[in-house]
Amino acid sequence: MEQQFQGGCHCQKVQFEFQGPLELEVIRCHCSICKMKQNHHVLIDNSKFKLLTSMEELTLYTFNTKQAKHYFCKTCGVQSFFYPRFNPNMIAVTIYCVQLPNNVKLTYVTQGLEQQIKETIQQ
Repeated sequence: MEQQFQGGCHCQKVQFEFQGPLELEVIRCHCSICKMKQNHHVLIDNSKFKLLTSMEELTLYTFNTKQAKHYFCKTCGVQSFFYPRFNPNMIAVTIYCVQLPNNVKLTYVTQGLEQQIKETIQQ
């Protein structure tokens, strides 16, 4: 069973909605940018995500391979969502930007930690 979710940035100039399950898998990513921002996100299929705000309210940040598209609100600086490099058909929505109803179950998983541990051991 799926439900309609709504969310947005801190100042609410960026707003969105998406269809998703009542059990959401929240990814604690350990890539370089997510680790610094402590970004915990859920992956949503592009077809189930709708940006309710003009793209003009957003600014884009890319780095390294330039594949991931990180969008931030121009006013408050919050990243509500981004397009991950590893799956261009998905949108990573910051879980803290989503208005969560009481009946939603969140399961946290860690992504990328194995690579970080390998790099630490090699140093």
